[in-house]
Amino acid sequence: MDVSIVIVNYNVEHFLSQCLQSVRASIRVLESLGFSAEVWVVDNRSVDGSCAMVRTQFPEVNLLVLDENLGFSKGNNRAIEKCNGRWVLLLNPDTVIPEDALVKCLQYADASPKLGGMGVPMVDGMGRFLPESKRGMPTPWAAFCKISGLYKLAPRSESLNQYYMGHLGTDDNHRIEILSGAFMWMRKEALDQVGLLDEDYFMYGEDIDLSWRLLKGGWENHFFTETSIIHYKGESTKKGSLNYVLVFYKAMQIFARTHFSGGNARVMLSLIQLAIYFRASLAILARVFRMIKLPALEFSLFWSILLVFLMKYGELKEIQYDWNWAVPATGIYAAFWLLALKFQGGYDRPWKMMPLVRGVLMGALCLFAGYGLLPENMRFSRAILVFGTALLPLIVLTVRWRWDKGRGWSDRGQKRRIFVSSPIELNAIQGLIAELEPRSASAAQTIQALYPGDRNAYANESTGDGVTFLGGLSDLNEVIRIYRINEVILSGRELTATQKISAMTGVANANIHFRIAWTEGGHVVGVGGPELGSISDWPRAIHLPRAKRIKRTFDIFLALFVLVFFPLFVVFGRVKWILSAADVLMCKRTWVGIPDDFANDSRLQKYVFSRSNSASNRAGHRTLLAYVRDYRWTVDLGVIREALISHRAIHRHGKN
Repeated sequence: MDVSIVIVNYNVEHFLSQCLQSVRASIRVLESLGFSAEVWVVDNRSVDGSCAMVRTQFPEVNLLVLDENLGFSKGNNRAIEKCNGRWVLLLNPDTVIPEDALVKCLQYADASPKLGGMGVPMVDGMGRFLPESKRGMPTPWAAFCKISGLYKLAPRSESLNQYYMGHLGTDDNHRIEILSGAFMWMRKEALDQVGLLDEDYFMYGEDIDLSWRLLKGGWENHFFTETSIIHYKGESTKKGSLNYVLVFYKAMQIFARTHFSGGNARVMLSLIQLAIYFRASLAILARVFRMIKLPALEFSLFWSILLVFLMKYGELKEIQYDWNWAVPATGIYAAFWLLALKFQGGYDRPWKMMPLVRGVLMGALCLFAGYGLLPENMRFSRAILVFGTALLPLIVLTVRWRWDKGRGWSDRGQKRRIFVSSPIELNAIQGLIAELEPRSASAAQTIQALYPGDRNAYANESTGDGVTFLGGLSDLNEVIRIYRINEVILSGRELTATQKISAMTGVANANIHFRIAWTEGGHVVGVGGPELGSISDWPRAIHLPRAKRIKRTFDIFLALFVLVFFPLFVVFGRVKWILSAADVLMCKRTWVGIPDDFANDSRLQKYVFSRSNSASNRAGHRTLLAYVRDYRWTVDLGVIREALISHRAIHRHGKN
């Protein structure tokens, strides 16, 4: 075998299909000249149908399906260990190679006896040259110029742009130092000598490490410009996310500790740490900006119009207002109204009309009730409260309609479901739903499901009757993200209470509608016993934004109460309550949570008191299920009251 091509895939089915099409065309040209090649695809537990696509459309490909996401290094190594080629090409799934790429690379590599690794020019989806196609060793100076952006001042300078080797032209072949993992052509003999990818790297940095080990082993790395590829770059990674920043710079830290020593290592690690703080700060600021830009816009408009109204109203009634008080007071009015809107779920997506109405009315009632308690200089006119009650809904509706053309509002007509059930039970569940929602059931074209336990060999395969099993229950979060699922239907008979609670509390997207379907008897067991119907709705579930907000408000008020009256807690020997109150205020714990075995959500695991002391028996399971399904702050208050009376021990050993 002349060439072994290895592609590690993770939930980029469409890019992978395009990549394999281009690889297949390039192999045909290679084979027409008497050479041979093989393709290995390593799937890191994808749930987007990638494996089924490869099996169906590319039967000639060797497919390795991993039980978990092992990362880039381990995934590539699993295939390299099985390869038979003299040359190994590591290729990203979001790339496209020309028909003659393999032939040209093979002929050039065979003519270069010292070549250990090779890269080619890469362009992005818009045809722009990617500078990481050729890189130099990330020494402390090169890293500083890259991190600080100094290299941009002189992109062709050998001194300032060592990182991207800016002094080397992009049209000529050169010897370089660092290859890109997106297209990494390597001699198998060299890999046998220097070793495979370092598995300490999960993602990023492993290409730098291996390139440097090839050079230290006496081999050469070349930049070959007689062909080029398209690299869509980072389609499966959010480059601006905090997670990307941490993963990338953690890889750089591993590299610095491995390949530098003494002063160079300390300087490099300091630079990397500085870069982590800087990039993480940018990522956090971007996230905060996304969170506040909508309420900030609505607050600015609301406050401005309230001021204009007060000005015109004063002119009409010939009232002289003290504007030193009027300006901040109207701002307080506006802020209080929007806080009421927030507390009632007015900023939870998808937006819904009822939370907006409740928020406006709650803000108005509280302001009217508190109007008489305000200082005289802050009581301007009740007219501004009446005007604000009518104005705020208009501002909110106008801003949000213009914000994203109405796409943020709830669309009840589009249900994107995922079932968690076995194939046998799924048929019965579909029958129940067909009786309850005949239109919805008849309109469904493809049914997607997850196995109640872990995935098995048939994951990502169609059963032949319009049902596709994408994985197991542990894949729920990833399936929701990829397919934009908004409704999860759980099998009541097959899933344990533990699994149901874990599924609900472990979902990252809070706007998911959970239902539980029971096929035995055609009814649902809710909090109060058997109910009519075939599926159970969970409107007050603890994972929903409104319940989380109420729970957090309760936590804060109780924590403040404990801290204000801390002398009493000290006198009665409850010092741990004070420490726990501090943890709660800092979001490290919640007062009442669920035992670790029943919840994936980290907030619920870090509790002070457990909701149930009998979680090992069936009654305890149902108590916890009712708590998760229908959260009420009064239940938390009851647990706290019981703990005070019974001197119940504080759980400070929860997961940290």
